[in-house]
Amino acid sequence: MRVALISATESTGFAPGQASPLPRALLRVGGASLARHQLALAAALGCERVICVAPVFDEAMVSLQHVAEAGGARFHVVTGARGLVSLVSAADEVIALADGLLAWPDLAITLLEAGPGVLVQPIETGLAAGFERIDLNHASAGAMRVPGHLVERLAEMPGDCDVFSALLRAALMARLTQRMLPGEVYESGRWSLVRSEGEAHMVEQAWIRLHSLRAGGATPTGVIARNAVRRFGPALLHAGSNGAVLAIAALVCSLLGVVASWFGLPAIGFAACALSWVLFSTSAMLGRIERDSLQLPKRAIGREAVFGWAMDAILATLMVAAIAPVAGQIWPLRGFAPVMLLGLARLVPQIAVAEAPDENTRLASGGWAGWLRDRAVLALLLAGAACFHQAGPATSVLALAYLGVGLAMAGRKGKGRSAGLRD
Repeated sequence: MRVALISATESTGFAPGQASPLPRALLRVGGASLARHQLALAAALGCERVICVAPVFDEAMVSLQHVAEAGGARFHVVTGARGLVSLVSAADEVIALADGLLAWPDLAITLLEAGPGVLVQPIETGLAAGFERIDLNHASAGAMRVPGHLVERLAEMPGDCDVFSALLRAALMARLTQRMLPGEVYESGRWSLVRSEGEAHMVEQAWIRLHSLRAGGATPTGVIARNAVRRFGPALLHAGSNGAVLAIAALVCSLLGVVASWFGLPAIGFAACALSWVLFSTSAMLGRIERDSLQLPKRAIGREAVFGWAMDAILATLMVAAIAPVAGQIWPLRGFAPVMLLGLARLVPQIAVAEAPDENTRLASGGWAGWLRDRAVLALLLAGAACFHQAGPATSVLALAYLGVGLAMAGRKGKGRSAGLRD
C-alpha cells in the first residue's frame, strides 16, 4: 500500500482575528490550502492512506478528511512519530512531503514515480528557500519516497520530534537514492517552501502566472482572459467562486445581447456577445487552473463545450434577425448563411491544426486557428457591420472567407501528400 505523509505542525504566528497560531499547512495558494495541494498530489500518486501529523483534529482536518475519503483514501491524524509507526507496515511505501511544500504537480509526480529516493537540491538554492540542509553540498527538496520499514525507526525518536526531518535522516542513513531537482524548478513558483502569509502571496502570483502561461493562446480573447486571471484570479479563487461569478455574468451578457437585438439594436447585441465570450473564457481559464493545481477530474461534458454551442445558437439568432427579409422568402432560408458561417467557424480551425504538415506549421496554424475560433472577434466584426446596417452581407462574406481558408488548408495538405508520394 502506498501511504502519504503530510504535516501541519509548523506555525506562521498569530493571524489577525485568530486566537491560535495559523499552521503553515493552512496557508492558501490559488484558493486552496497547502495541505489541500499536497493531498491532491498524494491522490495523483495513488496513495490509499493519508496520514497528517497535526497537534489537534480540528475543522481543517475534517475538511481534508472529507476530500481524502471522497477520493477513496483513508485519512488519519496523528500527533507525533509514535502514532505514525502503528499505521505503516514494512510492506508499505511512504510518500512524505514537508510542511508547507508547494510543488508543481506534473513535475512532482514524475520525480516521485521514478522510484524510491530523496529529492534534493543544491545547498545554495535550498537554504535560501528555507529547506533543510542534509550535507555539505545538498539541501532537502521537501519530498521523498521511502520504504515503510524505515518508519519503524521513528519509534526510537522523542515524541515531539519533527517527523519529516526524522524520516529524512533515516532515509539518508539507509543510503536511499538522492534525486536532484531539475534546473527548471527554480523558476519562481514551481517548487517552494511557503513559510508565511507574505510568501504565500508571492508564490500565488507566480503559481497562477505559470498555470496561465499557455492557456488561451495569442488570440485577443486569450490575451485579455489571461491578463484578467493574473490580476483578479487570486481574489476570485480565494472567494471560492471558481469563476462561477464570471460564468453567470457571461450568461447575463449573452441574454442582454438577445434583448438588444429584439429591440432593433443588433450592433449592441453582437458587442454584448463578444463581452460574454471574454467573460466566459476568463471563467474557464480559472476553472482549468483549479483542476490542474488540485488534479481534479475533467467533467464528462465540459462547460466550455456547452457554452460554445449556446453562444453559436445566440449568434445565429442575432444574424438571422439582422438579415433584411426578402419578399416571398421563407424564414429558414435567412438562416442559411449564419448556419454556414458558424459551421465553418467550427470546422476550419480543426483543419488548420490537424492538417499542418510539420510541427512548425502546426504551431503557426494553431495560432491562426485560435483567431478563427475566437467568437469575440467574430461578434465584433458583425457588430461593426451592424453599425452600418450591413450585418447580412457581412455574414455571407465571412462565411466565404472561412471557406477560402479551409480550401487553402486542404490544398496544402494535398500538395504535401503528392510530394510525399513522389519522394
